[in-house]
Amino acid sequence: MKVLKIFLISIFLFPFSVFAQTQKPKISLSFPESFRANEEIEISISITNLKKAPYDLKISIEKDKKVLSETYNEKEGKWQDSFYYLKNLFFGPNFEGKFKLRLKKEFLFFEGEAEVVVKVRENGKSSYIQTREKIKILKPEIKKEEPKSQEFLAEIPKNLEKKSFSPKIIAVFTALFSAAIILILKLKLKSSK
Repeated sequence: MKVLKIFLISIFLFPFSVFAQTQKPKISLSFPESFRANEEIEISISITNLKKAPYDLKISIEKDKKVLSETYNEKEGKWQDSFYYLKNLFFGPNFEGKFKLRLKKEFLFFEGEAEVVVKVRENGKSSYIQTREKIKILKPEIKKEEPKSQEFLAEIPKNLEKKSFSPKIIAVFTALFSAAIILILKLKLKSSK
């Protein structure tokens, strides 16, 4: 009787243990099918069925295994090369997040098809799971500036002080200037005789 109970319990629990073992980690992405090379793109990531452990994440836009993008690292508040992982980003078993990416300066004029690549690894380990999905990169849109009106407005500096000269100084300079002109004219008249 005991053997029968154990047998029935094991038959009942076997499918659940197999189901628990076959649940593989799953990465889902959501992003526009295309974007302009000189614009940022936001990518939503959902990851399920991981272990309860800290995880690193790498998200990039790649073409022929060459990383074209930078990822905005919210923890550090700066853009970083998408070649590198965002370390200790989350704790499993599940994760949902949004990430901003942009093309590196040297690829701003790239146009064509590429891949969004997401890699997830347990912190401190080298093995990872990944997913790849296609994205189309459009040529950059160069905005033309509107021609400005032909008005020229002079701006008077605010710290400009009104300087006034004493009337005596003006009279002295006028007298000296006049004397110099008279001397020059007198010399020219003498030399022309």
